[in-house]
This record gives sequence, structure tokens and C-alpha cells, in this order.
Amino acid sequence: MPAGRNSECENCAWQRSFDRRARIHVETFDNAGTRQRFDEFCQWLKHEMGAHKAALRLKHYVPFFSFLDSHPVGLPSYAFLLEHFSAEGLRRMQTPMLWLNTRYGVTADEQLRKEHSEKRRIQEMIGSTPAGVGRDALLGYWAYLRTRQANGGTSISSVRLSLRAAKNVMASASQLFDTLPSQKTVTAYLTQTPGQRAAAQGFIGFLNRTHGLSLKTELSARAVARAKNQKLEAKLYGLYSTGGEGEAFERTWIKTALMLLHKVKSVNKKTLNYEAMTMQDVAGFNVVLNAKAYWVPGPTSAPSFASESARRPPDDANE
Repeated sequence: MPAGRNSECENCAWQRSFDRRARIHVETFDNAGTRQRFDEFCQWLKHEMGAHKAALRLKHYVPFFSFLDSHPVGLPSYAFLLEHFSAEGLRRMQTPMLWLNTRYGVTADEQLRKEHSEKRRIQEMIGSTPAGVGRDALLGYWAYLRTRQANGGTSISSVRLSLRAAKNVMASASQLFDTLPSQKTVTAYLTQTPGQRAAAQGFIGFLNRTHGLSLKTELSARAVARAKNQKLEAKLYGLYSTGGEGEAFERTWIKTALMLLHKVKSVNKKTLNYEAMTMQDVAGFNVVLNAKAYWVPGPTSAPSFASESARRPPDDANE
């Protein structure tokens, strides 16, 4: 026996400590059903973890049973627990959830968890929107989307993505959300983010129907191309301004230069094959991509191809 333990070994000491802590905690519950389940959980926990670890961890699980004690609904369902603890909270309560599954067959519902997470993100999105005409428009659109979802016309994930696009459209008109979009702000937003056109189209149509507007989502290919070039120019000039170096920086530089100067639509910078090459006294890179060779200038001198607009930050803050 270790010194100071008399006739009690360490394992017995932890067994006694765990049982004492369990008796103290169980007295905090008012309902007999909660006390019974907590006692069952304690015996299971001690068997699963051992008395030492179980004694140290037991207090972390008491809030779970305190909630059950204040909501005596019998055997709690996963949906009931999810509504209170949220998906994140239940992740921190994995051990009691494992016990519920082992002892009573209460299993996690992945689809329900996903829906709950999407609803929480939507609530946070709406909650972070300032009060005003813009927020009212978002709330109206949300109600419309919920009706479509209830009728099976869309999913909760699509609802969230549609609302995100709608909020971006409103923010492009005013960061204070105190005015509705105009044709000018809609065109500017979609020109800067052409990939959002499909997602934003539903909200713009909703605004036209409910607010008597005549907003259009058609864009000229020339305007989209010009906006894309301006973004690439601004990004390239931004890279030049940082004075970065190293392989990761070079690959980002080359990818951006290929898209701007050679109109390459898609570049995987991780698989680029390149080597340094000077052309007409300009240091640059010879790049092989999809069996084709390209040359791009390097970041050692100011990019002469960058227009004055490239020296300003891009309009799209999400870039």
C-alpha cells in the first residue's frame, strides 16, 4: 500500500470518492425518475471509465441531468434534447448521449441535427441584421421560403443559401439596411459576383412582386468580364504590394497571372509545373499547364498591366 493509505489501495480510494460524489450530486435532483437515471448513469460511467476518471469527470455531466430534472418528460427523445442543448451542446455531452443510446436506444438523428443547425444559422443571420426596411424584406422572404419548404418545394439548406444571397443584395444597397435595392445596386452587385445571380434571382423576383419594383438580373457579358479582370488585377497588385516570396506565394501569383493575362478559366496552383525564365529583360516564369506552355511576368517589378483601378481594393469584400 502507498504510504498514508493505511489498508486502502488507490483503486478503493477512488471507488469511495466516486460513490461519495455521486451521492452528493443525486441529492440535487427533485424527481425520483431523474435520481434513478442518474444512479444508472453513474454505475455505467464507473464501469466504462474506471472509478478514478469517472470521479473527476462526473461533475461535467450534472447539467445534463439537471435539465432532465427540470423537464420531467420521461425518457427524453433526441429531438427534445437537441432543442435545448443544440447540436454543439450535445457534442459536449457525448458521454451521457452514449449512455442513453446504450441503455435506452436513444439515437442521434443526423437529418434532424442538420436541420437544427441550419435553423440556428438562419436565426443568427436574421438577428444580426439591423432593424429597418431591409430586415422587413428579409423576414418577408423568409416567410415565403418557409411556405415553399413546408410544401416540399425547397430544403432548409436552400432556404439558408437563398437568405444569405438576399442579405448580400440588401447590404449592397445599404450597410444600414435602410433602403431597398435599386437597379444600379443590383447590377453592380451581380456584376461583381456573377456566380450569385441564380441564388439572388429568387429574392429579386420576390421584391418585384411585393414592393412593386421592376428590378432585372440580366447582365452584359462584357461588364462581367471587365469586373472579373478588375478583380484579378487588384489581386495581382495586392500580391505585388505584399512583397511575398516562397513557393506558396509564387504559385498564387502564377495562378492569378494566368487567369488575367492568358484567360485561363481554372488553375490548380498545387499541380503547376513552372520554372524561372527571363523574357525581354523581364523576370518571370515559364509555366506548363495541360500540355501548354505559358509565360507570365514575376512579382519582382510593378505589374505594368495593372490599371489604376487595380491599385484600389476590389469592390467585393467577399473576394
